[in-house]
Amino acid sequence: MATPDPDEIWRLLNEARFEEASEAKVAALERAVEAADAVGDPELQNYALNGLVDAYEFSRDSTRLLVPFARLLRNFDSQPAHFDAYLTRSLYWTFKWIVDTMIEQPDVPLESIEHWLEEMRRRYREAGYSMHAPAAYEMQLAYHVGDYDRVAAAIEALGEAEEDEMSDCTACQYTSLATIVFYAEEDAADAAMEMLEPVLSGEQTCAHEPHYGLALSLLPLVELGRIDEARANHLRGYPMCKGKEDMVHMWALHVEFCALTGNEHRALEILTDHARFYDLDLGVRDRQRLMEVTVLTCRRLTALGFTDTAMPGPTGTDWTVATLHDWAEAERAAICARFDARNGNDHHSRMSVCVTESTPYEKPVHLGLKEPKPKVAALLPAPEEVQGPDLDAAIDAAYAAYDDCSPDTWKAWLRVGALADALGIELIPEHRAEIAHAESAQSDDPEAVASGLTRAIELFGLAAQPGRALVAESFLLIHRSETEPEAIGDGAGRITAAARTLSAEQRIDDRSFHTSQVLAMRAEYLAATARPDLLRADLDERARTLEAELAAFPDRRYALIRRCDLLDLRARLEPDPAAKTALLAAQIELARAAGAGWAVARASADLADQVGLTGDFEAALAICREGLAALGGEPSHTVAAKLHLQAAEFTMRAADHDATYEHALAASVHCDAVGMTVPAAVARHLMGVALVELDRRAEAVPLLEAALEDLPPHELWRICNVRFNLAESYDRQGDTRQGVEHGLAALALMESAEEDYLVNLYADTLFLTGELLQKLGEHEHALEVYTRAIEAADAVGDLACWTRVSRSRAWLLRTIMGDAAFGEGLQTMAQIAARLHTVRADAEAPETLREAARFELGETYRQHAQLTFQFLESQAGEQGLHRDEAEPVLDLQRRALAVFREGPLLLERASLTAHQTMWLLAELGDAQGAIEVGEDALTWLTAPESAEAREGFEGHLADLRQGAAEA
Repeated sequence: MATPDPDEIWRLLNEARFEEASEAKVAALERAVEAADAVGDPELQNYALNGLVDAYEFSRDSTRLLVPFARLLRNFDSQPAHFDAYLTRSLYWTFKWIVDTMIEQPDVPLESIEHWLEEMRRRYREAGYSMHAPAAYEMQLAYHVGDYDRVAAAIEALGEAEEDEMSDCTACQYTSLATIVFYAEEDAADAAMEMLEPVLSGEQTCAHEPHYGLALSLLPLVELGRIDEARANHLRGYPMCKGKEDMVHMWALHVEFCALTGNEHRALEILTDHARFYDLDLGVRDRQRLMEVTVLTCRRLTALGFTDTAMPGPTGTDWTVATLHDWAEAERAAICARFDARNGNDHHSRMSVCVTESTPYEKPVHLGLKEPKPKVAALLPAPEEVQGPDLDAAIDAAYAAYDDCSPDTWKAWLRVGALADALGIELIPEHRAEIAHAESAQSDDPEAVASGLTRAIELFGLAAQPGRALVAESFLLIHRSETEPEAIGDGAGRITAAARTLSAEQRIDDRSFHTSQVLAMRAEYLAATARPDLLRADLDERARTLEAELAAFPDRRYALIRRCDLLDLRARLEPDPAAKTALLAAQIELARAAGAGWAVARASADLADQVGLTGDFEAALAICREGLAALGGEPSHTVAAKLHLQAAEFTMRAADHDATYEHALAASVHCDAVGMTVPAAVARHLMGVALVELDRRAEAVPLLEAALEDLPPHELWRICNVRFNLAESYDRQGDTRQGVEHGLAALALMESAEEDYLVNLYADTLFLTGELLQKLGEHEHALEVYTRAIEAADAVGDLACWTRVSRSRAWLLRTIMGDAAFGEGLQTMAQIAARLHTVRADAEAPETLREAARFELGETYRQHAQLTFQFLESQAGEQGLHRDEAEPVLDLQRRALAVFREGPLLLERASLTAHQTMWLLAELGDAQGAIEVGEDALTWLTAPESAEAREGFEGHLADLRQGAAEA
């Protein structure tokens, strides 16, 4: 067989340095070592072994690096001449990996680890390195075995030793110390966060930071009550480590955080994302972490009543929560037993159990992502040990809640059912009827709702409670109003007639008499929303008459609440805006008199809609806030969701993006609690847009992606807006190709719909997609998209978009055609400037438009100058551009600066233009001219807010003067 080509091996090694960690990279470097051995070049062999050590360290099983490192060390001891400075430094650096890898491998005796740690100390000392790195890894070993006295001594030695080139990067040092402090000390969350701050702020970074720092910060932040930061760090941090084989510990921390903060289904989602890891040959410690968070998540899901839920497990098949728990727990315990046997104590297994048996935090952390509606059984668990008096007390409480018209009545009867089941007691028909009614009210399944109400009607009949049976029948009528609208009118008539018959026979109480009729009217209205032709002309009059009857009971809370329902119905039927507003205002006053916060909130939500239609968004927002205040802690999720969604829309109009985010987050939580999928998606869209406006795009992406999953086709504008923001956000995070995919998808949707209300978004999306295509080097496609964008922006009169995309197209033409595009570029810039001049000169144009035109005119002149300079410089040849030849460029820059200074100073652009003029003049040999431009700039940079810009010009001037003096 032919000897491998050394040059080809060197090329492979060089390319591998820049590849991400993966098993493919490992396999390539294993082949490179074999090929280098066949060549027989010692230096090439050492480089190949070094590359393989590096690949193993960042692979799924870092223990494999021990063998190639041992070869490297033998080669170094026997033939040091074949180790250059790079290889030598790498060899010493790898000692840290060796010790760390041995700690993570339970089959390596402690004596061997201590030997290699001592070997590390000896060799570092002989090579002249500090003891800083050895102290750091002694700290890690001591922490691993639970010798906290030795940990403290190592930390002290670490502080005394001087950092050098063998020390871990500063970011890793911070996270290592934060880990040990948080897990080894009580109440150390504050100290851990203080250590993590330089990493989280971006001051210290490396290949694994801030990835690990963000994950590690989650639980300390929750303990400190800094919930907003914990939420942000999860949304930002998880995508950084998602799916990466060398970051198991990091995404496992995200699972742990979710499992302990009320986000058990998010923890399940992350485990699902990594289901393939169950079958990977992971390192022992990584496998233990995977098992720990699997067990923890399964335990939490079981506690919530999801024992039989399917979740992906080993062999690529679905397991139940219960079976996966048992399998993962057995694996976890076996791994811990190996470490305990090696370490000679049970510290390792005790630390592991602390994870799997962690108690959830009392206050949940709402992420804004989808939170599946919890099971009723999980919301109302029966105590393990209950007695008869507990059931009696629960029944009394349920009746009291009913008498008080409490929104907690359903929950109170569900608790009665849970306690009766725990005691094995058969309840009387009346109680079973109330429980069946309560279960129907809590169900999402239409068939279960109908079945529960039907059962309630039968049981109330058995209990000789015809009034309560009629109320349940009215609820059943409402339930069928959407699917059987044509039958509702007759059904409502029967209920009204039955109520009056029972009243005449004195077999129905006043509350059931009125409630059944109010509900029947509501069913009629709901049927008419599906079939407008079914709306009976006398519905409003009947509602008015019944409301007058109820007014005869001013001291009864139920009567006030039912009157609120009737006013709500009449407001929905009222076509006149002023009359509708009056009815809603009256409803609010009645609800306040009844002390029914949820009714105040419901009417406030409708009133806010009415006021919002007038354009008075500030007043509408104030009404929303009053409604939320009235709602208080009452569990009316539907009303709360609507109020928060409205507030989010109104605050977005006011550009209060922090408030928009908070309201939309609250709306998503309430929507999820009652299974309102589409409104929840709208809330997530608003959250995402608010975060984009706050330049927190990494957090926005998962929210926008979640919104996209649930928005229905008729929400076309939102879908396209979500994709627009995702396109921009992915690009900002370095994933331009995925950004282009979202941009093109949005364009395809808008072009197929051809809706007028999408035209502005269409123009903006064309422009953005063109920019992203250009960034990817797809110039011809980008040019075509830019051309369409210019036409679209012109058609809708979007001057700023038209201006910017026209300039971008001119620059792209130069990229494609070179100097041949100069003429068209000049013409384009001149046309842009002429149009902007016209807008600025139009005294009737809005001031905001004229000011926007001023900015774009100055920017057009500035870019025109750049375009002209590039062309003139290319034409000048080797001799370069002369001062007089550059006058057209300087003239354009002077025009740009004058525009930026007309009116309120556009500080950033004016400063940039002046600096560019100074650089050009200096390059042309006119240092004095450059100095004069800088000195002039100082005359218009006198305001306090210009202090930083002034310092920049003073520094630039100092450099020019020094250069002139030296010349």
